[in-house]
Amino acid sequence: MVRRPFALANWKMAMTIPQSLAFVREFLARAGPDLAAVEVVLCPPYTALAAVAAAVRGTPIAVGGQDLWPGPGQAHTGAISAELLADAGATWVMVGHWEVRRRLQEDDGAVNRKVRAALEGGLRPILLFGEATGETFDPGRLSVLLDGCDGEAVARMAFVYEPEGAIGQSEPVPPAHAAAGCRAIRRWLAERFGKEAAGQARIIYGGSVTPEHAAALLADPDVDGLGATRRGRDPAAFAEIVARIAERVSDVPGTSEVPGTFLTG
Repeated sequence: MVRRPFALANWKMAMTIPQSLAFVREFLARAGPDLAAVEVVLCPPYTALAAVAAAVRGTPIAVGGQDLWPGPGQAHTGAISAELLADAGATWVMVGHWEVRRRLQEDDGAVNRKVRAALEGGLRPILLFGEATGETFDPGRLSVLLDGCDGEAVARMAFVYEPEGAIGQSEPVPPAHAAAGCRAIRRWLAERFGKEAAGQARIIYGGSVTPEHAAALLADPDVDGLGATRRGRDPAAFAEIVARIAERVSDVPGTSEVPGTFLTG
């Protein structure tokens, strides 16, 4: 069983098309050798998605949407569907980000509908999941978020452990906190969907990630990679984060509780 490490850049409501294309050119020049070891997904704003997808075509980099509307139908002004994301070149889509949940007042059931819409539309979901500010982390909430999913679908997904309180801060949560969250998600997935599915799903940490903190956050084998926003828009900083992920690939044999090894090429 192989689990390839994962790096995610969420550009939020930033990056014009020229800025996005300039990022791709510089990032490829800086990170090229590491892209064989790390699966990199860029999530640009919708306006730049098709341009970025065209710019990375033929490279190992994939493109994802930042959200989607679960439908059905086409009468949803201002929304975007899995079909439209795929048409623009996306193969992944983020669902469940705290900012989207708060803005749209989404509960776990609403996020689950997005997960299923992504899968039905041929996209691979990146499910962001973590404790709300002032609350205790409860991996049992995944039972609602993944309702209707099977082990095959879960194995193809990526999960981002991102506590709401870590968003927009000067530094991420302590490495032990990040590792405990990723480990709890994998344990729950193993109990619900089996060790094989849990061993294939990528589980990363996101929330105020910087190159300076990357090595410490990646020290635990339960953390399969990192997601970045502010540093994910900086090609030099994001290339350094990807390099830190690539460095520890050959040193991490996978978790001790769930079968899995890291892909090195």
